[in-house]
Amino acid sequence: MKNKKLIATVMLAAVVAACARPPSTNYLEQRLIPKSGRVHPTVAGTQYDCKIAAARFGPENVWQANVGGRVFDYDSPYNVSTVACFETQVDCEAYLYLMNGYLDQIITSRCHLGRQKGLFG
Repeated sequence: MKNKKLIATVMLAAVVAACARPPSTNYLEQRLIPKSGRVHPTVAGTQYDCKIAAARFGPENVWQANVGGRVFDYDSPYNVSTVACFETQVDCEAYLYLMNGYLDQIITSRCHLGRQKGLFG
């Protein structure tokens, strides 16, 4: 009987460990995505803020990522829209890939060379 309980406990522990999400090694995720709560990347004030990146590399030299979509949260679905700027196309596309993993419905997801200001700014 003790062996059955021990085996059941070990199997339960293995299942729980397998379901636990390991910490991310993605440097963009660690810097920009909150650890809990709603997915709203924190770009403002970081090196990926388009104002900061454009001042550092020149507005014509940055790669701008525009990502928008929806997260189908069980309590209440919500929209996510973000703009970030990067020195390289590889980093820009890595950000798109990261955000596409968080969004349930992707409306826009693109990188382009050169900073483009939005309608209001």
